[in-house]
Amino acid sequence: MMAIKHKITGLLVLLFASVSCTDWDDFKKYQAGGEIVYPGRGDTVLVASGRNRTQLLWVLSADPRVTGYKLYWNNRADSLEAAVPSDLIGDTVRIMINPLQEGSYNFEMYSLDAKGNRSVPLRFNGRTFGANYENGLLNRTISTASYDSTRKVLQVSWNTPDTVNIHTELKYIATDSKSKSVLVGPDVQESKITDWKPGTILNYRSSFKPDRKAIDVFTVTRYDTMSVRKPE
Repeated sequence: MMAIKHKITGLLVLLFASVSCTDWDDFKKYQAGGEIVYPGRGDTVLVASGRNRTQLLWVLSADPRVTGYKLYWNNRADSLEAAVPSDLIGDTVRIMINPLQEGSYNFEMYSLDAKGNRSVPLRFNGRTFGANYENGLLNRTISTASYDSTRKVLQVSWNTPDTVNIHTELKYIATDSKSKSVLVGPDVQESKITDWKPGTILNYRSSFKPDRKAIDVFTVTRYDTMSVRKPE
């Protein structure tokens, strides 16, 4: 039994000695093309939706080997490739994809180096908006509209808007019979107009963003109207 143990121990010593004498670089011969190089990919992409376009803010890796990028979407049917200036390494690159049909997209981003090596992929989602979104928008609503004939002031009270309201255009006929308009911000609850012509119609139309990061504003395609009872 002791002799068998000595033989096993001797074999293990010879095995480890053989491995230790092998240069680590020799294992590269088992990799097609030699050592695999992955440029730094960057870990953050901020996606800002727009009107049939999308803006990407890509925080680059600090890897000085990065010389460009390649971006895929539509299951790699579409792509965009561009160089990255060396003075932007570690900084932020702004990428605009335009035009881009309204819809949702899965993106795949790679960093590239001068030899054509590419990083591991950075995958993220994005969305664009267009006519379908805009046609579904509704104007911010008016709660009440009343006219004080003594003070000659038209008072318009607004309901709180939903989503990301940018402003509402309120059009009216002034006392000089000319058309005028004012922009009402989303935080304004009450508008007072001192030159409204009694008996005329109010028209209003709102503008929105799909979300706070969006780069484009969308406006309701039609004006809503409201009549104010003429004071006696």
